[in-house]
Amino acid sequence: MKTILKISSAAMVVLSAGAVSVAGAQTGSGSDGTGVTGGTIVTFAPLPVASSPSGRGGGGGANGGGAGMGAVTSTGATMRGGAPMTSPATGTAIPQAALNAVGQIISGGSGAQAASTNVSNALLGAGGNPAATTTLMNALAALATATPNTSVALYTAAAQAFDAFVTSAPDSFFTGAALPAQFLAIHAGLVSIGTAMK
Repeated sequence: MKTILKISSAAMVVLSAGAVSVAGAQTGSGSDGTGVTGGTIVTFAPLPVASSPSGRGGGGGANGGGAGMGAVTSTGATMRGGAPMTSPATGTAIPQAALNAVGQIISGGSGAQAASTNVSNALLGAGGNPAATTTLMNALAALATATPNTSVALYTAAAQAFDAFVTSAPDSFFTGAALPAQFLAIHAGLVSIGTAMK
């Protein structure tokens, strides 16, 4: 039942964009400009993935090898570069510190390990499943190694790890203020990469 609430109800809305639905009253739903409030549960649609590791199958998106590497590289750079980014899930601005941390993980480099620890601690602190958190963090870090031949498979693994995290997390993780900005940054980054790979 929890999976139905968090994933399936949103899957029908707009799967290809990684869209979400926000349950709750009109005020605080994000549609009135107030953002997500305390009692609102944010739901996440499954991210689009390729049907084969090469990305040449007919899956829900993500089918360009060289373009995929460019999508990973440009998303990481954008997130680290200070440009504002809006959460596809809530319609609110994602704090720059969260964007920078996730951008560091996706891009690799000297700050990636500290950023990974920061993001992992935020997810665990909000009630994320430890095994699913580790899998997600490893998949995000692997994106830093993307090549034209591996980018689609690495994105697919990260998208699947994200979806598994969503399925395993308690409802309280997705409730209003408890939802970590780092998680919204992960979602925004993966949506951006997946959209660019179409």
